[in-house]
Amino acid sequence: MCGHCCAETVSKVDIRRDPLGPIDYYVVICARESEPWGTGHTFVVWVQQDKQTGQIQSQGFGFYPEIEKVIIRLFTGDGAVRDESTKAASIKPSLLTHRLIVRVDRDQFENGLKVKDGWVGSGVDYHLLNRNCTHFGHAIMTAIQLNAPPPEFGERPATYLSRLMNLNLGRTDASNEQLPATFVNGRR
Repeated sequence: MCGHCCAETVSKVDIRRDPLGPIDYYVVICARESEPWGTGHTFVVWVQQDKQTGQIQSQGFGFYPEIEKVIIRLFTGDGAVRDESTKAASIKPSLLTHRLIVRVDRDQFENGLKVKDGWVGSGVDYHLLNRNCTHFGHAIMTAIQLNAPPPEFGERPATYLSRLMNLNLGRTDASNEQLPATFVNGRR
């Protein structure tokens, strides 16, 4: 196991235009290691928190090959958006390596969900090197107006998230900090 697997890197970005309202909205772009081996995985978690009650609702999704043994199909095949709470690796905090927490307005939050919904059942092909889970995450970041650069050809999820965290994408606090793992659909 690598040294950074148990201590993830976290950055916060605030791109809200209107900080008022009864609900706080976040879109969290995550990178994790694959289990038991692999290139890693990018997934996105949408979080809503009621300011009065503190109640949190979250849902996480990632883009996968429809047939998960993609190597058999020469790194390409039909793609599918999957609920991350159904993926054992995504609910293991020890596998998380990076989280970019983006505080957004409600319309940005909903735009990200619309893009996710557009990928569901769309017939988008999965390709390990140039149309994968990180490209899905980038499409969400574009929808929420984060202005993140696209992933490079064959770039691994942890490398991409690390590169993003080194950019100043509206970050109110430029420092990285250690925080507890993200809940995905109410599960850790």
